[in-house]
Amino acid sequence: NRFGMSSEEELNGKTDFDLFPPRLAEHFRREDRLVFETKKPRLNILELFFNKQGLPGWCLTNKYPMFDKEGNVAGLMGTVRPHDDGELKWERDDGIGRAVGLIRQNFRSDLAIADLVKESGLNHRKLHRGFIELFGIAPMQFITRTRIEAACDDLLTTSKKLVAIAKENGFYDQSSFTQHFRRQMKVTPLKYRKQKGFA
Repeated sequence: NRFGMSSEEELNGKTDFDLFPPRLAEHFRREDRLVFETKKPRLNILELFFNKQGLPGWCLTNKYPMFDKEGNVAGLMGTVRPHDDGELKWERDDGIGRAVGLIRQNFRSDLAIADLVKESGLNHRKLHRGFIELFGIAPMQFITRTRIEAACDDLLTTSKKLVAIAKENGFYDQSSFTQHFRRQMKVTPLKYRKQKGFA
């Protein structure tokens, strides 16, 4: 239903690249490879999607290896849960939910930890611990990751210059953007764009 198909049979033979934007497909494929290579599950993967209004939504994904009789990984199975559904909505702390809501609406602006503390009603320590428990990363890392994921979409779907993409996604300047981008994506923004054939 999510892909506008009437039956599961219509999905047969399709890959991530047939169903998702290039950035997301590449991300999914990378996580799949890790499961095949390590033979270990990947749990609570935080994955970001952007709607038509440019607002991020998060899902928590679990991926498990499926073994054949010889102990080789023959396939994957997994679950995807929208992070803002009724069951998962800030089950650990409502304050974390308010902080994430603020990030979701304002990640392109100049957000600081003090803003999250004020919005959540939590002190620095509880805020940090809540993000680590729920997402596996600290609050500022969460903001930076959201900005980089948004920038990836811009790199693949627009012809905007890097300086514009940096400014529009909340980075101080192009140099800061490139530094953070390379740290997370392992390539520079320009090389990422060229590798995907969009330069």
